Amino acid sequence: MKSKERNKMKKTRYLIRVGLLLLGAAAISQSCTKLDEKLYSQVTPSNFFKTEAEFVAALGSAYTSLGGYATGDINEVQEMTTDEVVVPTRGSDWDDGGTQRRLHLHSWAYDDPFMSGPWDFCFSGVSTANRLIYQFKTLSDGGQVDATIAAGYIGELTTLRSFFYWQLIDMYGNIPYDNDFANALAAPPQVPRATVYSNLITDLEAAVPPLSQTVDGTTYARMNYWAGKFLLAKLYLNAQVYSGTANWDKVIAECDEIINSGKYSLESNYFANFNINNSGSKEIIFAIPYDKIFFKGFTMAPATLHYVSQFTYNLTFQPWNGYCTLEKFYNSYDNADLRKGDVGTITTPATKRGNFVAGYQFKNGGGLSIDDGADANDPDGKPVNLGNMGDLIGGQPAPQINELGPQAWRQSGVRIGKWEFEIGGNTDMSNDYSVFRYADVLLMKAEALWRKSGSATDADALTLVNQIRTRAGLTGLTSLDGKLSFDLAGSVVPGGELFNERGREMVFEHSRRQDLIRYGLWDQVNKWVLPHHNTTDVVNAKTGAYLTLYPIPKPKMAANPNLVQNTGY
Repeated sequence: MKSKERNKMKKTRYLIRVGLLLLGAAAISQSCTKLDEKLYSQVTPSNFFKTEAEFVAALGSAYTSLGGYATGDINEVQEMTTDEVVVPTRGSDWDDGGTQRRLHLHSWAYDDPFMSGPWDFCFSGVSTANRLIYQFKTLSDGGQVDATIAAGYIGELTTLRSFFYWQLIDMYGNIPYDNDFANALAAPPQVPRATVYSNLITDLEAAVPPLSQTVDGTTYARMNYWAGKFLLAKLYLNAQVYSGTANWDKVIAECDEIINSGKYSLESNYFANFNINNSGSKEIIFAIPYDKIFFKGFTMAPATLHYVSQFTYNLTFQPWNGYCTLEKFYNSYDNADLRKGDVGTITTPATKRGNFVAGYQFKNGGGLSIDDGADANDPDGKPVNLGNMGDLIGGQPAPQINELGPQAWRQSGVRIGKWEFEIGGNTDMSNDYSVFRYADVLLMKAEALWRKSGSATDADALTLVNQIRTRAGLTGLTSLDGKLSFDLAGSVVPGGELFNERGREMVFEHSRRQDLIRYGLWDQVNKWVLPHHNTTDVVNAKTGAYLTLYPIPKPKMAANPNLVQNTGY
């Protein structure tokens, strides 16, 4: 299908399936943030929405708040702090004042400017949801809107607001919490993490049951009943972290309802979930429907690809040569794993798509791509062979990333290839980003069963995990225990192989940080930094339980005297 026809179909899906939820705000105005800010101080019944179309368009402004989720600031703190993603400093490229290295080394500070990004992202979403809930309630109470219609919108907005609050307690712990838009406080009080967690459970248990259980174009990319159930399962999965008390039975119950509904299933082809046109996936429960024209913000292609990849995909721009995965994580995939992909040879391009872009890179019309920079970050201008540093130093054994910085080689590091890159694409991608996916439902239930039984051979848990492994072309596990992906020379640990399988399946989908913390592995940072770091880097790497929470950003502390900084900062 021609690119123009695909774009037309994509636009149609927005109009029909999402009811202008994203298109309305993103395509009509480039200043929707300023519009919201104006409304915050001028919300009166006279400027409330009046028609059904206006209701839906207003609802859409809540969903545009998700625009920066896939590759924005929140992605950096959720991914670059784990063993999945690293951004080496290649000369002056990607130094950003040492930001990327501090994220990787867990050596961030409360006054690091990038700490404000995720905070602002989430609280903007909360604020917009609160405003709209207030407006719908006011219209319903005044009789201008049917109470049943208003209740549906309010339940959907409450669920979306809970998503943002979940992200906040996950990253920052104790947070300001204020859902009263009409009487919003300039300096809202800080509420304990466990209390906010409890409030979210209460809100969702009331808001989710009335939501639509329909799974079609009318509920795609919206918080329907099943997305709400998934969010509850995710909160319960991390209940011990958030509240101090585990609740594995609730995880199982919420997952069972999704599984038994028959509404979702594993795609036979794993990559069907990540194609350019992936909105028909039977596996996606909740997605952000990015579009290179109508809803921009998904910029994985420029962020990860090497400069010469411009000619591999005939891109309209030169990529930025940033995001890589770590060698140990890449090597945790068996070569037979269909999710890994292949690397080809010096004469033959890779033929199997994978979660990674590795090996020799070829031009779209044929022939090796040559990086002719010929400086300290690109020895001898050799053919680009991503992740194979041995090729740059005479074929000698070498790590995939020679150093974290400042003189990492331009070719160092296997790149992220999970989402299909469009031939002739621009900086913004049109792949929908799966926020909630059915494979994660199976893995969440498997983990809850294992933690309840304490058995590495729990038959039901193994059956669930092996569904995912079978799709990946692998043999089934006989035990959930195993060596950790970043410590394969170490000892077998309880649940280690389940942990590894979560990583291989959910890589780059904002799950790893939570998994590391939930498994008690967050403090083992040096096990993944040592291989490609110099002595200074290792000395700068920090450890400590306090690092499971990010610091409350310095500007927020200055603006709200009711905030107390997290321990350790």
